Amino acid sequence: MARRLLELIDHESVHLREMSRLLATDAAFSSQVLHVANSALLGSRHEVTSIQRALSALGVNRLRALVVTVALKNYIGHHGDNPFLRRCWRHNLGTALWCDLLADCCNVEKAVGYTSGLLHDIGRIALLMLFPHDYAVFVGDSMRGGPSDLEAERKLCDADHCQIGFHLAESWNFPLELSDVIAHHHDAAGPGTPALRRLVRAACVAANMSGFRAAGRECAWDEDRLMELLPRRNARLLPAPEVLMERVAAAFNDIERGLL
Repeated sequence: MARRLLELIDHESVHLREMSRLLATDAAFSSQVLHVANSALLGSRHEVTSIQRALSALGVNRLRALVVTVALKNYIGHHGDNPFLRRCWRHNLGTALWCDLLADCCNVEKAVGYTSGLLHDIGRIALLMLFPHDYAVFVGDSMRGGPSDLEAERKLCDADHCQIGFHLAESWNFPLELSDVIAHHHDAAGPGTPALRRLVRAACVAANMSGFRAAGRECAWDEDRLMELLPRRNARLLPAPEVLMERVAAAFNDIERGLL
């Protein structure tokens, strides 16, 4: 249903009433979307009480971001209290929120950055589904100092989470720029690196350093490292790291409450 709704959002000729009718077939999903639509992160001045109101108040890209957020959370939630899936959810949402804060530095639309951050590690979630025991052990070992790079993943699973994620993105007809981010968010940035990929890589690192890591060793906050990943001229205009981390934590809690 979420996938069908995304198709309708992207189809300019579809009337809002058709989207509302589709959401009416799943009251729980519709309610979750509206709860998140009213979160502080989105900055809506008035209560959003319908999908039509959400689209007019927030815009197409923001509504798409809400739908993806709810769908991903529900998908993970259907698999019980798996701590590794929970960790992946936290990392993806943390990365999405960092993308939202850092988007202006990379001249990327906030909602597009948010959606890309939310889905950048979809391949890691898939590997936890394909190899529930072996990949969970791999992730657990990586957090205690074991190998966590893409080569180690390929040795274990014959593919890394970037390759798996790219395959999923193509099979689900994701936009090309989103598929590129999923496939290459661990690549080193260069002069020709797309702005969206640069943003997600920086946000992913920021998420890891601020307590939202999915795998690998714990790492302390390193502002210089983050600044190296962002365009220097724009990065100077960012608020202090403490302010940014406080905003991410508050938005994370706000969205989590909306999804309860």
